[in-house]
Amino acid sequence: DGLRADKFYEPDSEGNYRAPFLRSVIQNQGCWGVSHARPPTESRPGHVAIIAGFYEDPSAVTKGWKANPVEFDSVFNQSRHTISFGSPDIVPIFCGALPHSTWNSYPHDFEDFATDASFLDEWSFDQFQSLLNRSNEDPKLRKLLLQDKLVIFLHLLGCDSNGHAHRPFSSIYLNNVKVVDHIAKRMYFLLEDYFKDNRTAYIFTADHGMSDK
Repeated sequence: DGLRADKFYEPDSEGNYRAPFLRSVIQNQGCWGVSHARPPTESRPGHVAIIAGFYEDPSAVTKGWKANPVEFDSVFNQSRHTISFGSPDIVPIFCGALPHSTWNSYPHDFEDFATDASFLDEWSFDQFQSLLNRSNEDPKLRKLLLQDKLVIFLHLLGCDSNGHAHRPFSSIYLNNVKVVDHIAKRMYFLLEDYFKDNRTAYIFTADHGMSDK
């Protein structure tokens, strides 16, 4: 959430790339491009575009982007089960009324703009890792995870919060890009080790960028 393309792709002052794992995917095995968000560059309409494939009815702004004035279909609806962890402003919108979902979000007071918000990203990853660990002792959960049409959605808010609080050229924001890359790497190896079938598709993208202001 709020990850700028230039900060993701460019090398730092020492010539090192901030996202070495995802860069290796780009170079060796994945398709890539630059996403162009359409105004309003708010988190909710960006996520609607990602999961439903269209730009939402602007009337959603009258509800503060917090509710669905017009119901729509999404990849979550079409899944057999969706697992999601992240922001209380995003995850419940899409999973709160979805019967075939397992989700959790942190309390609003976790978002402290005076600190480094990258721990919010770590929270989302830790929640999912804990779920996989529990499945080793829970046959019902493991059976659910081994079904097809499973969608896993990790919402990583750190860059958005840090960009607003500290600006996207700050060391805190730029370090958060590295945190996100490290989470992507751990997620990849976690899932490949769990399923052992090489049949998981991965999509990594931002909902919008972040202006210098």
